[in-house]
Amino acid sequence: MRSMHWEVRKLANNWNEEKFKELHHEDFLFIRETELLTRDEHCDNISRLVSETDFFKGFKPQLIHENEFISEARWEDNGEIITRVFLMKKGKIWRHIVSRTPIGEAA
Repeated sequence: MRSMHWEVRKLANNWNEEKFKELHHEDFLFIRETELLTRDEHCDNISRLVSETDFFKGFKPQLIHENEFISEARWEDNGEIITRVFLMKKGKIWRHIVSRTPIGEAA
């Protein structure tokens, strides 16, 4: 089983939009509170962030748990705890869910 967490981290250091897109299932959805993006929308958004900002350089996700069904990572950003979950399907990222919790509210 390949680690999706580390595959994405490799691309963070050596960006390739096509390889990033290949990691995502054709029925992929990105889910965040009030946002829902398709695979193409998500990949375009990340490519724009990588080209216009230091997107991947600003955070270092810590892998919490990973198996062939799920990958969970966590990091701090601007006073918040970010939790990222990938749900896997057929070896690719099928759902990408992100939650942001203010550090003062984290249990």
